[in-house]
Amino acid sequence: MKACLIVLLIPILILGYATAARISVGPEDEDYPQIQQALDNSSEGDIIEVHSGTYKENVYIFKKVELLGVDTGEGMPLVDAGGSGSVINIMSNDSIVEGFNITGSGHCGCGNAGVLVDSSNNSIKGNTIYNNKYGIFVRSGNSNNTFVSNDLLDNNITVSDDGNSTWNVSVELTGMQALVGLFTGKAEQNFGNHYSDYDEPAEGCEDADGNGMCDKPREIGDGKSRDSYASVAPLNRLSKGK
Repeated sequence: MKACLIVLLIPILILGYATAARISVGPEDEDYPQIQQALDNSSEGDIIEVHSGTYKENVYIFKKVELLGVDTGEGMPLVDAGGSGSVINIMSNDSIVEGFNITGSGHCGCGNAGVLVDSSNNSIKGNTIYNNKYGIFVRSGNSNNTFVSNDLLDNNITVSDDGNSTWNVSVELTGMQALVGLFTGKAEQNFGNHYSDYDEPAEGCEDADGNGMCDKPREIGDGKSRDSYASVAPLNRLSKGK
């Protein structure tokens, strides 16, 4: 009986993966001109690729997707909320947001942010988040969200998080990198984030060993979480659009 169930489930699983679509967003000749249009017409598990350009909108993610910024020659795509609400709102678990310039949130202390997270198990990486009320705001009660390789620049409040998120990761080197690591004594590559309020000695960021990371961790929110590999310099290209 178990064998029969497995045989029946295999085509269902294969079909589920096969139906995941890749959707493009861009100013010309793409599937949609706006990010929210693509999200509204997507299905669970779809990959939405947003090409270079400026997108003046508030973005709401209500289903599991990969939202990926693609530099098609004019820099990372810019999402600008124009001073209203949060720029990117992640309301569904298990989503990925990567490769965007994110700015222009509203100024309400209620949680207006560059990235507002009201869900769990998401990955937010490789973004430049600047000039918002909060850079990142994680609503209380959500957990296991990971933030790495982001630049948080000149936000009124850099981060609000109750301590249930991950702000740095270590990845074991493989292949040629692992071989080089045998000679350098480095078996892992460490990833954290860059913070404009924590990148100078006066702010507590010393780099005595010259490895490009602050010697002391950057405490997040009320100090329950920390970024052990905070970067001294920005990690991504800032594109302010046209």
